[in-house]
Amino acid sequence: MWDIDKIDSDVKSMLSDYRYNHSVMVARVAKELASIYNLDTDKAYVAGLLHDIAKEFTEEENEYYVNKYNIDKKYLSDNLKPVLHGIVGSYYVKEKYNMDDEVCNSIKYHSLGNIDMTLFEKIILLSDKLGRDNYSEELLNLAKVDIDKAMINYFDWLKGRFDAKGKSFEPETILMLQKLKKVI
Repeated sequence: MWDIDKIDSDVKSMLSDYRYNHSVMVARVAKELASIYNLDTDKAYVAGLLHDIAKEFTEEENEYYVNKYNIDKKYLSDNLKPVLHGIVGSYYVKEKYNMDDEVCNSIKYHSLGNIDMTLFEKIILLSDKLGRDNYSEELLNLAKVDIDKAMINYFDWLKGRFDAKGKSFEPETILMLQKLKKVI
C-alpha cells in the first residue's frame, strides 16, 4: 500500500518543525477517531500526516499546481490562499504517492469542508483542528460521540470569529453547515 516511514520522512523534510509536529498530532487524532468510527486507522494516520504537505509551498510551486491541474485561480487570491494548500496538496499526494480518492479528498476539504463530506473527510478536518497544542477537549470529546455535532460546533465557532472580523465563509462551507444542521 504505502510506506508510512517514507511518507513521514518526506513530510518531515518538507515542513518546518512546527508544521511537522502539528501533522503528527493530526495523524494521531485521526487514527484515534477512525478507530472509534471503525474506519481504516492506518489510512487516517497517513491522511492526517499528509494533510498539510503543501502548506509551505512557495508561490511558484502553488502556481505550478494551479496551472497543471486547472485549479480555480481564485485560490491564489490573498483571501483564499490559506486554503489553497489543501487543494494543491490533494493533487500532490495523488501524483507522488498514488493516494486513493478518500485520502486525496480528505486533504482537499480539510479547511473549507464540502457539502457532501464523508465520515473520513470529517475526521481529517476535525483532526486538523484538534491536532494543536491548544485544542478544545470539549470538541474532541464531542467528536468521539457525534462527528456531525462536532462539525457544527466547530464551524459555528469559526463563523463567529469570521463575523467579528467582517469576513464571510465560502458558499460551499455555508451549504455544508446548513446541511449538517438539517441532519441533526
